[in-house]
Amino acid sequence: MAQLSQKLAEMHRRLAENAQEEQALVRALNAALNHVDEKLLSEIRQVTAQHEVRRAVIMNELQGLASRLCAFPAQNAEPVAAIVDQNYASDPGRSTHAPGNWRIAAQNIEDDLDFYTDTPAASH
Repeated sequence: MAQLSQKLAEMHRRLAENAQEEQALVRALNAALNHVDEKLLSEIRQVTAQHEVRRAVIMNELQGLASRLCAFPAQNAEPVAAIVDQNYASDPGRSTHAPGNWRIAAQNIEDDLDFYTDTPAASH
């Protein structure tokens, strides 16, 4: 019976050693995963910062282009005065083209083209 208790004590000791070794491996794995997570988070933050810089540059370029096209007022800029055609401003009896039906305008273009090419327009 003494030999059985010795074997049980030896097994208990081995189990305790194995448990300690496995705990050390788990701690090492945890540390390695934390290190990789921190590195990944750092890289994600770096990519995000680079993206924001590129986005800001693109937005500035687009705003500059739009302000040059007078489609988007520049920041802290005076409002742009409306362009007035002097011929129409001096003669109030003349009117500019009002918005109309695009189908009629397209037909007028076809009629004008037919006049110059002497070919009849396709029937609609």
